[in-house]
Amino acid sequence: MPSKTTERVAAPAELERLREMLRTAPGRAHPWKQGAEHALVMWAVSMLVLVLVWQVIAWGTRKVVQVEVGWASAGSLWVIVVGAAVCAGYAVVSSYRWVKRWPQDYRPALREDVENGGVSEEQYSFTAAKRFQEPEHGGLMYFMQTVEGRVFTLYDRESQDRGVQDEDPLKGGFVPRSQLVIVRAPRARFILNTVFSGAPLDAGAPIPLAVDPKKWPGAEEYCDIAWEELDRRLGYGAA
Repeated sequence: MPSKTTERVAAPAELERLREMLRTAPGRAHPWKQGAEHALVMWAVSMLVLVLVWQVIAWGTRKVVQVEVGWASAGSLWVIVVGAAVCAGYAVVSSYRWVKRWPQDYRPALREDVENGGVSEEQYSFTAAKRFQEPEHGGLMYFMQTVEGRVFTLYDRESQDRGVQDEDPLKGGFVPRSQLVIVRAPRARFILNTVFSGAPLDAGAPIPLAVDPKKWPGAEEYCDIAWEELDRRLGYGAA
């Protein structure tokens, strides 16, 4: 838990932002629509690969044993039919798995937050900071040690955007400080505002981040890695 959490009535701007999030939230049919489009693309790509491989094999067969197994062969129709069916099956299964990984529908929780008209205000106090840098675009990930000894994770999204635009990620304006207030939607957990205050904390030189992105700690949440273990678990040399 944060050092202190309070529930309060949402300010008009905060409530309007929640309403806008709810208005633009994707419906239940959205992932299936995306999945159908994904399946069509996968089917087309796999068919293209099949045809290219088939033609290479047919060319090699004509050259080596003078046998036609390409478009002009008697069994070409069966190759096309069976190949199309196999590619379609692969595309459907792949897309179904893709859809199943889609984030859970958050509209009910967000609707409840709008109806209740309240927000959660979390207050954190930090004693130290360190930062890691991802290798692809140079985005920075900050780890903050709380007064209770826990580790809180923050992503510097400005640094990521700068890296994507081929600018120096280290020249962004973010400075970690000793106090942080986060305003969230209580049920949906969406962040509406973050405010740093207090003394600046020296995060040191960026440590190269070496773990797979799927294993990165969640942003704006507590991390289950101990402060003393961060370098070993996340830096170069990490498993």
